Amino acid sequence: MNLFQHEVWLALIERSRLFRFTLPCAVGLVVFGLGCLFRLPQWSHLQRAEHARQSDLLQEHATKAAEVLALSQMREAFDEAQQLLQDARWRLAAGAGMSDLLDQLAASGHAHGLHFEQLDVRDDVKQPGYWQTPLDVQVVGRYSGLRVWLDDWLGQVRLLRAEALWLEPADDRPGLLRLGLRVHAYQADGAVPEPVSLADLPARAEVLPVGVDPFSAWATRDVQGGLVSVPLAQLQMVGSLQRGLQREALLASAGRLYRARPGDRLGREGGIVVEVGERQLEVRQRLFVGGVWRERTVMLTLRKSANLEITEGYEMPVDVDGGGPDTQSVVHGNTLSG
Repeated sequence: MNLFQHEVWLALIERSRLFRFTLPCAVGLVVFGLGCLFRLPQWSHLQRAEHARQSDLLQEHATKAAEVLALSQMREAFDEAQQLLQDARWRLAAGAGMSDLLDQLAASGHAHGLHFEQLDVRDDVKQPGYWQTPLDVQVVGRYSGLRVWLDDWLGQVRLLRAEALWLEPADDRPGLLRLGLRVHAYQADGAVPEPVSLADLPARAEVLPVGVDPFSAWATRDVQGGLVSVPLAQLQMVGSLQRGLQREALLASAGRLYRARPGDRLGREGGIVVEVGERQLEVRQRLFVGGVWRERTVMLTLRKSANLEITEGYEMPVDVDGGGPDTQSVVHGNTLSG
């Protein structure tokens, strides 16, 4: 055997070994490929099912997240509503009891010159979460005092609801009014802590006095300026005028002359001119002294001035030497002139 033949045999043997090695691999690949072709539709179906399931899970997660957020917002709203409810329950009585309310009622009425004729505390009525207490109040005083007292007492932090309010002249007390009303007070049925929001509550505005009394005969005349703010001790009667059957007094104050007729208001104590004579002027006053209303009469005589002091008497004529007559002309306007 020559060298060429030997190399041919060696090459053939090498190809046989390579063939034996690659043949199983090729057969395996063919079998794997056929298996893949057979299982591919099933795998595609499983993949689509998994994608659909993943999409459902993502949607469910988004829904649950939205529900959690809504639940959190609802819980915050519930906590806020519960806090507002607690604050409202505290404001039913503003942390005070019925005795405190009655003390405040008496103090406020006394400060405005009122006299309480009736104060009845009715039986408590149980309501869901609170108690309701009716109070029947009847009080006598001037319209200005009653009006300011209602604003002051009913406008407090504590909840008070008024009903059945009526107002009429006090026939037994000229110049005064009788006010009756039923007020409902409330109390929570348990201890309630003081709310933090109380610090943000704005201060109440000052209650302004009433300028006009619609129940007085002279309500259309000015009562805020002129002689109603001047003490009687600083007034002088310097003359009188006869106008038909009615006589008017000439009064001097601070270099000006004013006319006063029966029914006019005069002085700081709410005096009313009762009678005007040729040489004297009679003024009737009602003062709240010692817890009761007292009436007194003050006389201003010609070329005399009044010197007043509060006494226990019901009538007090005053006649003290004063200065001479004023020579200024009569001033008309919104004072006591007509």
